[in-house]
Amino acid sequence: MPILHPNDPDFCEIGCPICVAARKGNKVAKFFQNIALAVTFGGCWWGRARKRKYGVPPDQPVPPK
Repeated sequence: MPILHPNDPDFCEIGCPICVAARKGNKVAKFFQNIALAVTFGGCWWGRARKRKYGVPPDQPVPPK
């Protein structure tokens, strides 16, 4: 977990155990991700950085180019 790099959008995309599993369809991970999105108003640091870079929230896949 890149604690020293909170603005790394690629961690949310490929490394976050909750977000990656939730996007793949894991119901338990999706449950925890929904709680985090509600409590933090948009996700963790990495999820918000991902939204700035890719334009989609952490719970949605990146659209193909």
